[in-house]
Amino acid sequence: MIYGYARISTMKQSLKRQVDNITKNYKDAYIISEAYTGTKIERPAFSKLLRNIQPGDTIVFDEVSRMSRNAEEGFKLYRELYEKGVN
Repeated sequence: MIYGYARISTMKQSLKRQVDNITKNYKDAYIISEAYTGTKIERPAFSKLLRNIQPGDTIVFDEVSRMSRNAEEGFKLYRELYEKGVN
């Protein structure tokens, strides 16, 4: 399964660009989106995706900044997904 994840932090941003960029290359991607995450660490939809992702599944982000809030968090998440067999 291919999942696309889009996230915006403020009301001034739009999910459309991220979703369009993901679906341009992954037309069958199941899009998961969250809005107005701001400085909140909790991202319920993303957390649910991480609990349910299976080996062989793929998660696509429009930008690496949508995956994590900083490099350390991003590397940790990347490693967890890699070790789980997620693309």
